[in-house]
Amino acid sequence: MRLKSLPYAVHPRPNPIAAALYTLRDINCRHIVLHGPPGCNFRALRLLEKDGVKIFTTSMNDFDVVLGGKQKLLEVLEAVYSDFRPEIIGVVGTCCTTIIGEDLEAEVSEAKLPAKVVCANVSGCGDNTEGAIRILESAFKCGIIDSIELERQIRILRMASKVERERGVAIPGYIAPSEGDDFGKVAKELVEKLKEGLLVILNAKKETAYLYADIILAINSAKNQLGGEFAVIANLEDDRGLPKVREDAKNISNELKENGIEIDRFSGSLDEYAYSAEKALELSEEFDCHSAVILGIPQALNPKKFDYSVGVSSGERTMTRLRELGYTRAINEEGAHVSVLGRRRIVRSHLGNAIREVCGSRE
Repeated sequence: MRLKSLPYAVHPRPNPIAAALYTLRDINCRHIVLHGPPGCNFRALRLLEKDGVKIFTTSMNDFDVVLGGKQKLLEVLEAVYSDFRPEIIGVVGTCCTTIIGEDLEAEVSEAKLPAKVVCANVSGCGDNTEGAIRILESAFKCGIIDSIELERQIRILRMASKVERERGVAIPGYIAPSEGDDFGKVAKELVEKLKEGLLVILNAKKETAYLYADIILAINSAKNQLGGEFAVIANLEDDRGLPKVREDAKNISNELKENGIEIDRFSGSLDEYAYSAEKALELSEEFDCHSAVILGIPQALNPKKFDYSVGVSSGERTMTRLRELGYTRAINEEGAHVSVLGRRRIVRSHLGNAIREVCGSRE
């Protein structure tokens, strides 16, 4: 197929504007103004509202795109502050403001609001992580994060993009979507692998860990019901990262402990999935396990170290890539991100429920 030979990805990719919006949420910004047309990033904006973020748009029209939307931005900013008095306001410029060259920082300064305004122009072009980086650079200028955290964030975000370009769904050409393997079949296989000793690696991205951690709960339930052994390596370190990321790691670790599960080894934090993958493989040498289930961002790991491997992630193109990388089984937890928005406790997963069904447990 000629599409596969093209030197750039021709299938849909995540949007830098959406990444900027979610990064604002992660620094506990609860009021965000999108400076652009009312339909821009509509789905991302609606989903963010599930996480308690108030979203506003300047509703730019054709006239504003030609002559500039500064007046609308000032009006919306003043109204948002007047109604809610937030300590932090986020402003994300879009393709429109980027193309016409609006100076968001200068416009925001004219508003003279007694609040920290984190702002950046972000177009829909390029890696999605670049949108996050622009917001973090503005957050540093506002004194919300320090230089050490900014440098760390830039490093891990660019590494995440590198992993996606080399091992994920940002590779050049076209990736055809494919279905994941059957939940029930894989659940039965995992329960059998427990008898030999199973390694569970949580290498999840931020809040999606609320869903993938459920599979650890289900495997523990299977062990209690039917016997077997498993070890857990997880990227749940909570001493670094943006505020929400640290909070999510603490919540998940505490809930696992409440259910009698101790993490055997920590591989990194929830925003370090691109780096923690390699650390997890190094740590796996400490366990005599030939079977593994990798949860969250399995494409960051090389599965060929194991005789049997299950990659659990979200998205039909990711399923294609997991098989190409050599995973024995690929499980699609479709809609993983949507299911965890606004949650602060572990949520049920499809594979977790299938495991419970196999062992006759309701836990």
